[in-house]
Amino acid sequence: MVSKRLSRDDRRAQLLAVALDVVRDEGVDALTLARVAERAGVSKPIAYDHFVTRTGLLAAIYLDYDQRQTTALETALARGGTTLDRVADILANACVECALDAGPEVLAVTAALEGSAEMEAMLQSCRANLMTVFGRALEPFGLRPGAAFTAAFTAVLASLEALSRAVCAGSISRDTATATLKTIILAVAAAPPPDA
Repeated sequence: MVSKRLSRDDRRAQLLAVALDVVRDEGVDALTLARVAERAGVSKPIAYDHFVTRTGLLAAIYLDYDQRQTTALETALARGGTTLDRVADILANACVECALDAGPEVLAVTAALEGSAEMEAMLQSCRANLMTVFGRALEPFGLRPGAAFTAAFTAVLASLEALSRAVCAGSISRDTATATLKTIILAVAAAPPPDA
């Protein structure tokens, strides 16, 4: 087994890319640290050193996706949006684009993580980070932190996850997913539920 010497960060990135290839080619059930090491051309201890367990690998894949999504949203929002319509458009486009870039593999990883209480806490933390990004973007238009925002964001997130599955599966187009998500964002921003 001969593998080019990489920095720790580069090796981790390589292993994450290989892990996504395994999920894409063989399904999430085939994802093991041994399989990733084999396909990456490294010894098993290297894969175990980076992720410790299969669950650790799944979590790392999701956290990498979450970071890329947050960065994409913040970058898109930094380009500006002075109206609610424009901000909703930016959010919807960035979210759908990120889902398409990640592909159905990340959705399979997410489903695999949802069975564990420990991993559910991590998923909720990532969702809270996404809520913070949405909150900063929508606050100038009257959607303030609190119960109403949490309820509104929960609806947006559920819609985003369902639309991501559909667009990645090819059952709806990118344009349809984006337009639908934008409509939902505008609806909850314009008429949030009352605070309880």
